[in-house]
Amino acid sequence: MAAGVGGATASLPPTVKVGTTAGVGAGVNAVGTDQALAGGLGDIQVRVSAQNGKITSVGLAKLNVHGPQSAQITGSVIPQLIQETMASNGGPIQAVSGATYTSQAYGQSLQAALDKIAKTGGTNAALGTGNGNGGVVGNQGGGGGDGFGGD
Repeated sequence: MAAGVGGATASLPPTVKVGTTAGVGAGVNAVGTDQALAGGLGDIQVRVSAQNGKITSVGLAKLNVHGPQSAQITGSVIPQLIQETMASNGGPIQAVSGATYTSQAYGQSLQAALDKIAKTGGTNAALGTGNGNGGVVGNQGGGGGDGFGGD
């Protein structure tokens, strides 16, 4: 769990960890840039591991959310984004409807981490921006950015 300002806590499933070892897996590890959620709702930082051009692990080096609604949304969205990242192996992922701010910040931090891994070369080079991989590219279904002032 990650503490937020004002006592808001994102309730994440036990499989999603936040901290210095979150997302550390086999191969090369990289932490993405710290990305603020639009509207001052918090910030997120993604950590990725990759080996032989395959993502082996994704986690959160940092997650702070402001307000109980943002915490609730983030707690349900992050596992979806991580699952999609693993399934796409660094390819394009979709923003989660109703959680545009979290999706965008996650995607930007993820892309920064993948770019760092790509710079290590070899088979991991395919994970970088230059090959059109990574990043949030669109919304799932309808829905906007921050319904109800949450996320």
